[in-house]
Order: sequence, then structure tokens, then C-alpha cells
Amino acid sequence: MPWRPSPAEVLAPLVRPDPWAISLAAFGKGIDNAHIDCLLSPRFLTQAGETIRKLVREDAASLSRRIPEQLVGAEDLAALRDTYLRLFDCALERHPGRDPRDNALLLQFAVLKYLLQLVAAETQSLQETLKTQLQSDLATDAALSTDLHEQLVLVTRQAQGIQRRVGQLLFREVRKLESTRLQNVRSAVLGAAWPVTDTLLFNPILLIPDPGEGLALAGDYPLGWLAGPAIGDWLAQTGRCLTQTFAPWLPGWMTGDGEGAEDAPPAQPPGHPKERRDQGQLRGFVATEILLERFVAREEYQQGLTSWLDEPANLRLLLDPETARHNWTGETQALVRSQTPAAPARPPPPDWARWRRELLEEVAAGLQDDGRRRAIEITYALPGLRTQLGQSFPLSLVLDYADGRLTRRRLEQRLAALRGGPDPLAVLQTLERLQALRLRQTPAAALDLIGHYLVDFLTLRRDLKLAYKTFETLDAIRLLETDDEARLSRSNGSLHEFHCRGEGGPQTRRIRSHAVLKADVRGSTLITEELRARGLNPASHFSLNFFDPVNRLLPEFEAEKLFVEGDAVILALYEYVDDGPGLAVARACRLARKILQVVNVQNARNRQLKLPDLELGIGISFSRREPNFLYDEGRRIMISSAINQADRLSSCSGLLLRSGFRPANGAFRVAVVRDAIGGERAGPGRDLLPYNVNGVKLDETAFLKLQEELPMGQLRLSDPGAQESLFFIGSYTDDDALMHWVLLRHAPVRDWDGDTVGAIEPDRRHYFELIVDEALATQARRLGVGGAGGKDAR
Repeated sequence: MPWRPSPAEVLAPLVRPDPWAISLAAFGKGIDNAHIDCLLSPRFLTQAGETIRKLVREDAASLSRRIPEQLVGAEDLAALRDTYLRLFDCALERHPGRDPRDNALLLQFAVLKYLLQLVAAETQSLQETLKTQLQSDLATDAALSTDLHEQLVLVTRQAQGIQRRVGQLLFREVRKLESTRLQNVRSAVLGAAWPVTDTLLFNPILLIPDPGEGLALAGDYPLGWLAGPAIGDWLAQTGRCLTQTFAPWLPGWMTGDGEGAEDAPPAQPPGHPKERRDQGQLRGFVATEILLERFVAREEYQQGLTSWLDEPANLRLLLDPETARHNWTGETQALVRSQTPAAPARPPPPDWARWRRELLEEVAAGLQDDGRRRAIEITYALPGLRTQLGQSFPLSLVLDYADGRLTRRRLEQRLAALRGGPDPLAVLQTLERLQALRLRQTPAAALDLIGHYLVDFLTLRRDLKLAYKTFETLDAIRLLETDDEARLSRSNGSLHEFHCRGEGGPQTRRIRSHAVLKADVRGSTLITEELRARGLNPASHFSLNFFDPVNRLLPEFEAEKLFVEGDAVILALYEYVDDGPGLAVARACRLARKILQVVNVQNARNRQLKLPDLELGIGISFSRREPNFLYDEGRRIMISSAINQADRLSSCSGLLLRSGFRPANGAFRVAVVRDAIGGERAGPGRDLLPYNVNGVKLDETAFLKLQEELPMGQLRLSDPGAQESLFFIGSYTDDDALMHWVLLRHAPVRDWDGDTVGAIEPDRRHYFELIVDEALATQARRLGVGGAGGKDAR
């Protein structure tokens, strides 16, 4: 029986990367409820935008010129690096309350997404510019039109190459900073040079718009030439060979043998791709997933599961230990050094050498079907062939000729059909030399080539998996581009801003809670009709006598006008994060009294003009949450359940008004009764009828907040109709050292039979009213505080 090492002996020197998990869970969703909103420094955007625009045009110009035009100098790249450095320096210093690692992680991916998108956008913009120039100059200058047409054809054909080359240059510039100050700053603040492994960020796949296209992939991965249809699905075939050969040393979730259950991913519905938020902004995302689907299990690449196959140097270690150790990355070497178990004693070298050779022969045998092994040999010879025969020479011709599917005569015909193709005789001579070299190749050399191919295959496999996780993270980020979007996200507290030092940006205080006051104006329709009948202007009447006076009150109470309708005004009063104890409800109560005074003044004027009186119903609600905001043509619109609640509080039942209902005590302006006749038919919660005529009603949340704002005492009054009410009284001093009193009534809901008020209703519900009657307020204040108050009371 041939000797085989134990699994422990095989796995001991191998490195398994940590699972590739990137979490942005620390950041909430933005205004579209799907992405994380980010706003990058205007200085960085300007510098990067101008530099990338020049780089794209410089690369495009080099396609048609022997001496390329230099548009980007060393000073431009230095300025870009400097701005990039300042951006990250500032990000690590800002937001002391947030983990700087989260900040650095989000900024790193936001910048990466911006650079990738901008390179693609500038390439597309150049094509559109050339098309526009061609259309405008076509009829005027034939020579210029011909030149523009040639440029357009070159840029269109080489668009992916332009993006890749410009992206590579940007990656190099960014990486230069890692060997200087930024690396030290990050290490000091984060404990690491990068918030994630840099292979997630500087990945060649990210720079390829369509990794499924062999020509684009072959620029960084020689085996990309195998993507042609002539050899079938080479990715899946190679993956199966590796999995079958190394099954004893792979986790169970890769081999399907049920072992390694602790590593097994949770079951996923078949054929259920992961949700993608952006459509088309990152073209490589879709192409990468399509390519991965061909040879990697969906659970593996979606969840970032890893095995020792995800470090390609591990395979080289098995096949050629000494060479592998020299080829390991610094990160892998660090992982090896950190492994605590010592490698077990190994059997004599001849046994290991024989076992390694047998492994390689087993994989090579699996690749022999359908001519794949011959295709691999030709693929690695292709760079030399293309140097001799021209870049346009296709791999398919080489494969077909080598396999005997193409005769010499037919090859000559195919070559003649190639536009600008090489000399057919030179091609035949070169291919014959290649065939001769292949036939003279020793078995050992052939196996070495297979080993080289397998390591390259694992490199591509790893990079595709890494690119998927990177694209997935970039897909969760939205770079805001308009002022309205930024203002809206900032108002909703969902914007993550990254500025360079000295670019403060708009400073917006975060709202922690808010009160809403709605004044429901009744009687405006009758007044409007009467004014029109007299030939007077209703708009100016209401503006001068109601809306303008109310507007003048807002700065004093730090209130914001949310809506103004023909018969209603809705106001908001905010409390902000990092502020001390707020008085939002107390201020709203005092503002409500002021608005009632405005209406009283207008009613006095209306009576002089023999116009009907205005009635007012005011509701005050409170929310302990930050509101959301929308923008309509630059106008901010608040979205909050407190608005609807204030609307209900300000309303008054038409049934009660038509019946002539009035509270038992004339000082009370608010009441709630249960419809004892038709209320049961109305359904739960709809059996209550509100009454609010020139009164102020609060919800329970506002009452509880007021108790937090003011020390409040309790008292009972013996006045008619007040015996069953409990009164709360308190005061506060404003910034001008003036004292203001607040008196609230807590009253039970009573039954109403359509004519008279009866007993307290069975569920013993209650409501809150702000007392605005001056006589009752003065009486309560004297009873509650022994006559305190004085001339400064309001």
C-alpha cells in the first residue's frame, strides 16, 4: 500500500485565511432605506476628478500617438496623494464618540467606490465627447472628422483597458501612502495599517469591468485566455479536479461528505441570488458573480467562507516547499509565524516527494479530458506567440491547429481573413516550432507547468471571491451627489460626512426629540365669504391679523413653521443632542397661549368690522424620537407621527358643536365625552367625542415630558365642574429671568347621551388640558404657592 501522510501532517504547515466578513452594521440606512449615505470632501472630489479626467484622456491619446501627450505631472499626483492623506487624517480624528475603526472602514470603501465609478464615468464621458465632436465637425473638416472617428474607435475598443490602466495607477499612488505617514497613523489609531486586509481593496478584479471576458481577464491572469468556448467550462473542471484530489484535507462544506459541520454554512434557498442594490453602477459586480457561479458554491463566496485553498501559496508549499516559502506574502508569513502548534516530524523526503508527484499526476489526469492539458500548455506559450505574431492573433486558431481540427490550407484561409493579421508562412513556421517543443517536453516539465497553472487558478479563484465581498460592501454605500440629497440625509441624521481639515461643512445639530403644536382655525370660511362680499381681500386680512403675528412669535420660542394651510398652522419645537434638559413642551404651552391671544385680538377687530369670530383648537403632542425629513424643491418637510397626534388633539366634534355642548365650568375649553348612544357602533377608540374651542389639549406623552421639565405640584379645586379634575401647576424661568406658570387639568372622560353629561365612563379614560383662563390660573397659583408669582408672572 503506497505511503500517505496523515491529515494533520498535511495541514500543519498550511495557512487558512480568516473568513472574509466585512460588516457595516454600525451604520444605519440612509434616506433611500437601502444604502449608507456618504458625502466625501469637496476638496478631494475636485482633486480626484480633475486628475482622473486627465489620466483617462492621456491614456486614450497614447493609443494613437507614438509619443504620448503628458497631461498629468508629478505635481498632480502629489496633490492627489496629499488630499487623500488629509482626508484620512481628518477621518481618524473626527467623531470621538464613534469607533475610529468603523469610520476608517466606511471611508476606505466610500473612496474606493468613488474612484472606480469615476474612472468608468470619465471613460464613458470621453466617448460621448468624441461622438459630439464628430457630429459637429463632420460636415466642415473631413481630415478632422477622420481623426476623430479613429480616436472614437480606439477608445471604444480599448475602454476596458483604459479603465484598468488608470485604475492600476491610482492603486499604486494610494499604496505609496502606506509606506509613509498614513500607515503609521492607522497603526497607532486602529492597531493595523488597514481596517481590512488590503487584498480586499487592491484587487485586480475590481479594475476589470467584465471579468467574464477572457481578453480583459488575461491582462492580469494569463489563464484568462482559456475562457474561450473551445475548451468548455475550464473553471468548473479545474475546481472539481482540485476538490476531488484534495478532498481528505478540505472542510466538509467543500466536499459534501458531511464532515466539518462546524464550518458548514446555513442552508440557502436554491437559485436565490443575493439582493443587489445598485444596478449598473458597478458593472464588475454582476460579471464577477456570474463567473463565480460557474465553479464556486454560492454559499462559499456569498458568506466569505475560506479554506487553505484560498492562500495559493499553500498549494505551492505542498508541491514545492522551498519555493513556496519565498513566494508567500508578508501577511501569510505573519500568519505562519503566529501558528502555535509545531509542525510534526516528517517522514523521509523520498516519501513526501513521491506523494507530491502522485498528487500532481492525479490532478493532471483529471485535466486531460477534452484537450484541456494541451490548452494549458498552449496558453502559457501564448504570450511569446503573440509577441512574434501580433496581439490580434487568436488563441482558438492555435488550439484548433494543435488538435488537428484545422489543416494548413484552412489555417492560411483563416489567417488571410484576419484584418491586419500576420504573414501566414511565419505563423505556420512558428506553430510548427511550438508543436515540436511540446513533443520534446519532458514529463517533469509538463507536471511543473500544471502546478504553475493550478497556483494561478487558485489566485484567480481567491481574487474573484474577494472581489465579490468588496463589491457587496461597495453596493451598500451611496455617494450623495446633490445638495438636496445631502441636506435631506443630514437632516435625518443619516449622513456620514468626511471632510478635510478646514472644510467644516454645514453644521447640523441632531434632534433628539420634538414637540408639535397644531392650531386648527375654525370660522375662516365664513369670514372669507363675508370679506369677498364686501369687496375686501381675505388673504391680506388673515396675513395681517393672524399669520404675520404668529410668525413673529416663532423666533422667541425657537419654533419652526412646518405647514400653513388656509385653516391651520403646524409648528415644531426641537430639543437637540448634547443640549441640557429641554423645555420643548413648556415652550409649546406658552406659545399656545400667545397664539390664543392673537386670535382674541383678531376677534375684537372682527367684531368691530361686524365679522364672525374665529374659533381655535390647539393640540400639543410630543415625541421622544428624532423626526425624519423630506425636501420638496428645497423646502424641508418633517415626517412624524406627532403631527397626526397633534391634529387629533386640536379637532372638535361637529356633533358636539351642533348640539350646543359646553363644559360645566366656563374656564374649561377642552372636554372629551363618550358617545353613550352611538359610540358602541363606532368601534373601539372611536366612541370618544372631543371638544376643543379656544382651548389647548395635550397628549399623555407631552404631559409626562412636562413633568420632567418642571417641578409640578398637585391640587384640587372646589369650583363647579372642577371637583373631579386634578390640577398640576409648575413654573420655569426663561433666559430673560422672567417666570412663567403652567397649569394643567387632568380630567376623566364622561358619558354623554346626546343632551346631558352623565357619570364617568366605565373604562375611566382621561385627557389633559392646558388652562388658559387667567382667573382660574391665578386662583390655582395662589392656592398652590401661597400667593407667589408677582409682577413677573406670565
